[in-house]
Amino acid sequence: MKHGVAALLVSLTVGCSAAPAQPVAQDQGAVTVRDCQGKDITFTEAPKRAVTLDGWAAQAMARLGLTDRIVGTGFTGPLKVEKEPYLGALAKVPVISDKVPGTESVAALRPDVVLTSFATFGGGSGPKDADLVTMGAPGIAGCIADRSKPMTDLSVTYDYLERLGKVFRVEDKASALVTELKGREAAVQQKASSGARPRVMALADNPVAGQPVKALGGSTPVNALIELAGGTNVFSEVDGMHADVSPEKIAELDPQVIWVVTDFSFAKAKGQELVDQIKANPFLATTSGARDGRIVSSSQYVVGFPSALNLDGLEQLARELHP
Repeated sequence: MKHGVAALLVSLTVGCSAAPAQPVAQDQGAVTVRDCQGKDITFTEAPKRAVTLDGWAAQAMARLGLTDRIVGTGFTGPLKVEKEPYLGALAKVPVISDKVPGTESVAALRPDVVLTSFATFGGGSGPKDADLVTMGAPGIAGCIADRSKPMTDLSVTYDYLERLGKVFRVEDKASALVTELKGREAAVQQKASSGARPRVMALADNPVAGQPVKALGGSTPVNALIELAGGTNVFSEVDGMHADVSPEKIAELDPQVIWVVTDFSFAKAKGQELVDQIKANPFLATTSGARDGRIVSSSQYVVGFPSALNLDGLEQLARELHP
C-alpha cells in the first residue's frame, strides 16, 4: 500500500487542515464528535458494526475492548507487530483485504461507522470522503491541525482514542488508557530532559547516490517521537511525510543518530535487511551516526501512524538516544 493511499481516520500524517477533533457532549444519550474538516457527527447510540480500514484502527478498538464490534478490517500490516493480550481478540476479526478495502467491500458489510488510522480518505484504491455516502456510514479519522508545522506531541493519538471512547460509550476505558500512555510519555521526557539532544535522521529507505533521500519530515508521528525522546529531527522543517532531501544536505547536517523506520511499502528492502543495507551504505559512512555505530530501527507499524504502540517506539528510541 502506498502512503498516499488513504483512508479515513486515525493517522496523523497525511492530514487535514482543521484542528484535531474534540469530543462534544450531548444530552439524551447522543454524542457528537468533529471530523477533520470541523464537521459535527452525531451518534444517537453506540455503533454495533464497525469497519476498520487498517490495522491501527483495529488495534485501537482492541485496547478499548471493542473487537466484537468490528465486522471487517483491511490493511493488516500493523497487526504483524501486535502483542498479547490483544493478539487473540484481533485474530478473530474478519479480514476484508490485506490492503485498504474498496468502497463496495466496506458497503457490503453494512457498517454503522468506518474507522481508520489515516487522517482522511483519498488516493489509490481506498475509499474517499465522498464514498462515505455510498457506504452508508459516518467516518472517524485522526487529524493533523497543520501539516506545515512540525508535529511535536502525540495529541492526535490521544484525541483519536478519546473520540472512539466517546462514540462507543466506553469513555472510562479510553480515559484510563490515555492516562496510562501519557504517564509513560512523561516518564520518558523526565529521563531525557537533562541530557544533550542528539541530531537524528529518520530514514524510510536506503539512500542511493544521485537520487533524493527518503527521510521522514516534520509533520509525522516520527518527528514527535524524536522530540519527546530527547532528540532533534534534522529534517523537522521539511513538510510532508516522506521528504526527498539531497545527499549534500545530510552531510551538512551530520546526524548523530540514524533511525531506520522499516516496512514502508515503497522501500526496496524491509525489516533487518534494510537496516543492514543502511549500515553498509558508503554514502552514510562519513556521518557521526554511522561512524559511532548509532543506527537504530523501528517498524513503521509501531511509529509511523498514530497508535498506542507509539509509546513502545518512544521508549525504545529514548533508550537509544540516552543510554
